[in-house]
Amino acid sequence: MNKSILIKPFEGVGDFTLKSSYKNTLAALKSEKINYTVEVWPNKGCTPEVAWKIVHIENSLNLFFAKDKLFKIYIDGTFNGTLPNGIKIGMTMSEAQCIDSSLLYDDWNEDWSSENGYWLEDDIDSNTVMSITIFIRELLDDDVFDRYEW
Repeated sequence: MNKSILIKPFEGVGDFTLKSSYKNTLAALKSEKINYTVEVWPNKGCTPEVAWKIVHIENSLNLFFAKDKLFKIYIDGTFNGTLPNGIKIGMTMSEAQCIDSSLLYDDWNEDWSSENGYWLEDDIDSNTVMSITIFIRELLDDDVFDRYEW
């Protein structure tokens, strides 16, 4: 039986802990023989201009790093994980809204934001949860996040 992995807002997913280092994360992936690719977003013209590295683990996790620290985890595809409240990929948005009444749709980002520390993206055709994103607390405040002192 494939056990569900706990997705913990502001903390991490399984062995991936927010604020962990890029170098240690890649070493762990290599030692576990987990296939991944790396993409770099240079963020040219942004203030401050800090490049982000995104580690893509096929059909499951996308790990976002800035200044060597993991700050966001985007979960999608067939990942078998569940938030502490029971929300998971593939469940209907109406079920998710019943579980978490704080979910509000954000027109700008086109996702659902929870006061419990995560974002959901929905599949508009099937009305199901398509992705779950968790992040460091600092990401909730642009002024704090953009200092990159976390």
